[in-house]
Amino acid sequence: MTIIKKIIRHFFSLRVKEIPKDLYVERLRSLVVGEGMLHRGNIYLMDYALKHMPKNGVVIEIGSYGGLSTNLMLYLLMKNGRVEKLINCDPWMYEGYTDRHGIKSKTIDGRTDISRDDYSAYMKSNFLNSVQFLNKDNLPHSFQLTSDEFFKVYDKKIKAEDIFNQTIQLGKSISFAYIDGNHAYQYIKRDFENVDKYLMSSGFVLFDDSQDSSQFGSALFMREMKQNTNYQLIEKNPNYLFQKRN
Repeated sequence: MTIIKKIIRHFFSLRVKEIPKDLYVERLRSLVVGEGMLHRGNIYLMDYALKHMPKNGVVIEIGSYGGLSTNLMLYLLMKNGRVEKLINCDPWMYEGYTDRHGIKSKTIDGRTDISRDDYSAYMKSNFLNSVQFLNKDNLPHSFQLTSDEFFKVYDKKIKAEDIFNQTIQLGKSISFAYIDGNHAYQYIKRDFENVDKYLMSSGFVLFDDSQDSSQFGSALFMREMKQNTNYQLIEKNPNYLFQKRN
């Protein structure tokens, strides 16, 4: 293969589909903490799923961080004329860069004067402030729980109170799920299995950091998803969006 052909192939491999220019979406990145944590290709995939998902379910987000994806999906729901409620969960527990290597400390990476607990509280406050500022009339139903803890409550199909002191009936069918929690293989697999129990026919599931070049367990789990006959791959942009077959 010539050098020119290699360059062209590399260029096209980096291209992603994007939604038409939207001033609010462009501004959102500078309004909410976490700008570098949302791949621009995910915006297109979220918009597609929220536009085409089946009616009368709920939208589930696993992992909220500072609220960037939460505020984005609330906006896209409104923009696409959807009335489905957004329910999300996040423990707001800081995990350092070295945690995965078994090295833990009580402070954040690179600083000895900022505790992990204080940072976690800071991130939760960013989430609360951004959502209440940008979507005060359309708040999500947010729970400070790990995804495992969240689905244990969800399975009980009870009315539960969220961090905004709102009450919502849990256990409803899911129209679309965005999985962006712990990216280790065993957690991704379990998050998917929990979502799958409630995902409606023709519902969608989007896996963050699942692109082929990713070093996370999300990418490893995609090998199984592509073999799952109950699901159809809709788009790889570069993360994977699947739709549940009828």
